[in-house]
Amino acid sequence: MSNRKNKFNVVIVGSGFAGIVAANILSESNLDIVLIDENIYIGGQLLRKIPDKLSEYPVYHPDYVKKIGFKFIECLKTKKVTIINRGVVIGIYPEKKILVEVDEKEVITVNFDVILFATGARERFFPFKGWTLPGVYSTGLAQVLMKTSGVLLAEKILIGGSGLFLFAVAYETLRNRAGVTAILEQTAMLDKMKLISQLFHQFPKFVEGAKFLSKIFLSGVPVKFRRKIVEARGKESLQEVVTARVNKSGSIIPGTEKIHKTGALAVGYGFTANIELPQLAECKLDYSDAKGGWVVRVNDEMLTTREDIFAGGEITGIGGALKSINEGKTAALAILRRFDKIAEDDYFLRLKSLSRERKHHLKFGEYFNLLYKIPESTILDIPDETIVCRCEDVTMADIKKAVQADFNTPVSLKTAVRTGMGNCQGRICGPIIYDILSALTQKSPQEVGRFSVRPPVKPVSIASLLGYHDNR
Repeated sequence: MSNRKNKFNVVIVGSGFAGIVAANILSESNLDIVLIDENIYIGGQLLRKIPDKLSEYPVYHPDYVKKIGFKFIECLKTKKVTIINRGVVIGIYPEKKILVEVDEKEVITVNFDVILFATGARERFFPFKGWTLPGVYSTGLAQVLMKTSGVLLAEKILIGGSGLFLFAVAYETLRNRAGVTAILEQTAMLDKMKLISQLFHQFPKFVEGAKFLSKIFLSGVPVKFRRKIVEARGKESLQEVVTARVNKSGSIIPGTEKIHKTGALAVGYGFTANIELPQLAECKLDYSDAKGGWVVRVNDEMLTTREDIFAGGEITGIGGALKSINEGKTAALAILRRFDKIAEDDYFLRLKSLSRERKHHLKFGEYFNLLYKIPESTILDIPDETIVCRCEDVTMADIKKAVQADFNTPVSLKTAVRTGMGNCQGRICGPIIYDILSALTQKSPQEVGRFSVRPPVKPVSIASLLGYHDNR
């Protein structure tokens, strides 16, 4: 049986910007706080940092926003906060308890008065012929390998898909002495001009973007807009990628196909919120294209529809680090008020300022979430033989056939063809399956619905479960 402390006033799940900001603020209040994260180090995806032992890696120079994040991490090390690294929350239960697998060795019970979900986001994928070939990677994986291990996908890579993250990955690849064949962006260059109106409120983002673009252009990397990845080809691994130009609606323009010889393709289509735990806790969810898809419903205090559950960061809407910092502060203040740790006048004064600031972050998120939304015509153009659910080898044709037989919701489709029943539990295929079902049935995402969620939310080892003891 574990000797870990198992009762806390506040449990924070996720150590990205929202989580570490909230933990820092709450740690000053003499409350018992625990911060749980799946990774070895706290900081989330954006604050991943190359280990010092990899001496040949170029000197790391974080931008303005990341510097803020690293300061929060350093401050947290001096605070009275229990940190559980490599902790995977596998279930949440009505009696205010969660089950956590720690180090893949044991499952423990953690009881709480209040819980803050700050579980962030993951990459959104879009299937195309050959995307399961070795040599086809996600842009997120490319970044993780560089940041955590100093490993490059190849000496030269092709980057494609849609979203601002493509340029961040290209920048880091170039900084680490690898080459980029080209950046292929599915949206049009002129569409991005809409973001200029947000310059005043999102200045750090534009500075970062300018840094990325200057490095890319000075390195002579071709940046092609309205280019779609059509197919990845190779016998045993990736050898070439077929791309094509697309029109305003996202459909391929015949005769514009081009072949790129490459052994590595990094591809990504933005991000989708990790909302499985709030969904399991029966928090209300909303679908919003402006927020990037399915998100957790919160009020101005970041309180969900459950009395003792708060949410902050990307799970309330994809919007970047500044939004997450804002919501981490807001949630922390609301929790302090819950425990009578802040004066009412001070609370409402600070909440008013944070709420006003949050509106600007949401507006910026709305611009790029709508800009990078995958068009319906692009979804309907997925070839029948293309695998959509990688875990169960379910093709687009399988899904179409099931929908014709009235299996037209994620849950019924799961029963018919096993989509979402593999190791990833629908995390990779889920978002695109929702879009496919919406396009095929001409129903709204709300009408289509989502996959159901039940514990364990993520795979857990039998050895951990065998050693479980309810240490309430």
